[in-house]
Amino acid sequence: MAFNEEKPRYIKVKEAILEQILSGHLQVGEKMPGERKIADKQKVSQMTANRAIQELVKEGYLEREMGVGTFIISKDPVRKVAPKVNIVLFGEIGKREDNYNRAYEATYLTVEYLSKDIYMGTMLRSLMEAGYAYGCEFAFLTVAQPYELEMYLQQADRSRESFVLINPLESWTESIRLIGKTEMPAVAISAHWENMGVPYVDTDNYNGAKIAIKHLFSLGHRQIAVFYSWPETANTRDRIMGVKDTMQELGLKLDEEMFCNILGTDLQGIVDVKKALGNIIASGKTPTAIFAAGFELALAINTALRYYNLSIPEDVSLIGFDDSPAAIYLQPPLTTIKQPLHEMAKEAISIIMSKHKESRSKTIPVELILRNSTAVIKEPKI
Repeated sequence: MAFNEEKPRYIKVKEAILEQILSGHLQVGEKMPGERKIADKQKVSQMTANRAIQELVKEGYLEREMGVGTFIISKDPVRKVAPKVNIVLFGEIGKREDNYNRAYEATYLTVEYLSKDIYMGTMLRSLMEAGYAYGCEFAFLTVAQPYELEMYLQQADRSRESFVLINPLESWTESIRLIGKTEMPAVAISAHWENMGVPYVDTDNYNGAKIAIKHLFSLGHRQIAVFYSWPETANTRDRIMGVKDTMQELGLKLDEEMFCNILGTDLQGIVDVKKALGNIIASGKTPTAIFAAGFELALAINTALRYYNLSIPEDVSLIGFDDSPAAIYLQPPLTTIKQPLHEMAKEAISIIMSKHKESRSKTIPVELILRNSTAVIKEPKI
């Protein structure tokens, strides 16, 4: 194909690739050469080659599969229908004890929770960014009862829809297995258990907690308090298990009075943390270190420690979970266990967009981010 010098370079590359497809030199189902190889052959930058490929993806000639490659899917594509990703949010996360207008309450509280939650906001944004590479549309579904999820499943267009389940509870197992049986693309994020029914992407919450406790132990801390919320979630369950197993390995006493389940959120959460910490102090067991199994808990503990005139880290070391962008701006900056949320989102989208049937569940390692809220324990004054 002769190039028109007035055309942008990416158009020239696109037309060259398209000519190979239409002439049969590149066959439907065949994997495309890598971008660098195309760029070298066409004597353009890799960025230009990437844009040419993206254009052919949009037009329906090619399809990209993250982590696998780019494939030729048609010589004569019809108008491509965008894949639709249903992001499922579970209303039970924020439900109240009363049964008044329960469905409305669950939906409202889920939205309220998402609007303020550090983990969830980053995760949803990352999912959408990863999905845009595939031209995905997104819908948010809040479910409070299993039948609601099953209803969405029955109404879904199986030719284009998929489901991303955000932090599902184990009580939803039967409904999740139902999705798996239909072979509709689905993935769970931040939760996994045996015989779940769908692939999952999760971080290693268990080892994250072990790393946190071992870090505090290495600094000389033996009186460690643990604050957590939502023990019904897989994340919290794994973190508590990691804490307890590590304490036993290190020969630390497991004192259930030092494990505090915080039910409240926002201002009520701060009140509940103050009360729980006050009870520990009143019992004569003032901790030298605290592990907060979530960023919002770490914020509340930061406030509560100051309320009791305890300095961080001089009097009490504090380590959190979920490395919020705000963690570095706390006084002092927060030592924390970091979850790679962007990587999790990319893996999840890759799974549901994959044409392969086999499960590709993945557990991603976490990372200890050292800042100034933890320190070597002070020697007692003689």
